[in-house]
Amino acid sequence: MIVSNISKQIGNKNVLQDVFFTLNNIDKVGLVGVNGAGKSTLLKILAKEINPDNGKLRLNDETITYLKQEIPYIYNDLTIVEYIKQELKLDKLETKLHELENNLTDEVMEEYGDVLNQYLALDGYLFEDNLNSILLGLNFKGNINNKIKTLSGGEKIKILLSVVLLQNADILLLDEPTNNLDIEAIEYLEKKLKSANKKMMIVSHDEVFLNNIVNKIYELKNGKINVYNMSYQEYLKQKELEYKELKERYLKAQEQKDKLKYQVQKAKEWANKGINKKAHNDNDKLANNYAKEKTDTSNISKLTKELERIEIPDFEEKKPINVFFNLDEDKGNKDIELNHLVCGYETFKTSEINLLIPYGIRVNIIGGNGTGKTTLIKTVMKEISPIKGNVNIGSGVRIGYISQNTLTNNLDESIYSYLTKDIENIDVAKIFTLLDKFSINYDDKDKSYLTLSPGERTRVNLAKLAINNINVLILDEVTNHLDKEALDLIYELVSNYAGTIISISHNRKFNEYLNADIDLDIKTGEIIQRRLLKK
Repeated sequence: MIVSNISKQIGNKNVLQDVFFTLNNIDKVGLVGVNGAGKSTLLKILAKEINPDNGKLRLNDETITYLKQEIPYIYNDLTIVEYIKQELKLDKLETKLHELENNLTDEVMEEYGDVLNQYLALDGYLFEDNLNSILLGLNFKGNINNKIKTLSGGEKIKILLSVVLLQNADILLLDEPTNNLDIEAIEYLEKKLKSANKKMMIVSHDEVFLNNIVNKIYELKNGKINVYNMSYQEYLKQKELEYKELKERYLKAQEQKDKLKYQVQKAKEWANKGINKKAHNDNDKLANNYAKEKTDTSNISKLTKELERIEIPDFEEKKPINVFFNLDEDKGNKDIELNHLVCGYETFKTSEINLLIPYGIRVNIIGGNGTGKTTLIKTVMKEISPIKGNVNIGSGVRIGYISQNTLTNNLDESIYSYLTKDIENIDVAKIFTLLDKFSINYDDKDKSYLTLSPGERTRVNLAKLAINNINVLILDEVTNHLDKEALDLIYELVSNYAGTIISISHNRKFNEYLNADIDLDIKTGEIIQRRLLKK
């Protein structure tokens, strides 16, 4: 694949500007960049889902498959098999083969050969065997004759991944392939991609996943591609080195500029002093002449030009990672207890769960896609009623809920309005003292939430929880769709938070930082207790 000078403007923003690169035989590329940099846009252009404004894409007879982000609602009543066959165009190929086979003459032999070759390229005669094998690897527990509308979000991702893997294309374009996948599915997908002799470009914020697969990094920044021929972990080290070098160049240039400014200022002062001083004797005349010589206008001009030639590199100091929760010691019971709890609906229910969650304990809810993890969380928050049993929440418990949607939502209001919504007796001084702990400036209070980066949004959302003195955090797949700045904040939060945490996450790095005291298997109701000590 050869990409030449691709550009794309969305609204008033030049998302891609003369992007060029070559995808060679052994390239397994991680496409990285902050949210909004244009990663998904670039993948859609390569997949011919959208057209660029300028530029060319040359494939050299290579085939491309692109991982779609969702299954459109119109396919809800199709079975899994029907949907996948339709996506692969196997249904049309099968129909055409049957038509030709029933009227096989010399005139249609060439057409029959073409259709048969397309069918064989997709391994059509072994379609169901191959599908079942992939779905088994992806830890899909359902039946392939179930309808699309019965699937959970994670199960739908597995179906979409099956389409990609069954297509047997030369180039794979994968946009966030691990979102909502359980650990077993992620590990299977890693092995599958790592061993595949194919070109691929992957967008993912799962650092472990990227590091296990890719051998090259394309960084999309300011509309252009920077190439790093290294693993993701090596790329992170290189970026840290680049940051330090840039900071050093910035400080050196700034120091040089300040020094020259001072010299120009002093030269002008000498000139004015020499010109304005009245000569009373020969010594005064000599002094005036000396001052004029020292501050000749040509010398001032030379210093000024030298000052103008100094280039100050674009540099922005990284905001410190500082997540601050001042958990007060309110009286009252802060424990949560699940008694003979069964959650779900008429068509689905979890196993019975008995669990005491003392204050300060970290619980990781584990289980495959569609096993009821989010259903349990909604029951704990009293959004849905239990089928059996009850949830006892202590009088001192203040729950804060964060999901992937919380951190990426698009709110058309100011930061201050969002933070103080539903708060009575607002203490402005206290709020902005607290915001400073999250590196949020007072001057930004009227800035629109919509204009914030994912990292800034995460800071604001965590600050909102701190303002409300939240002492129990419920986290549901909070790492999905976040860039590295935002992810680092989340890792900092779960590392240092002193209150209770109840979490669902298939992100392995996140779970390392969480370091749960208890793993709760939602499918069996089994409690795996690592340690049960008050923090």
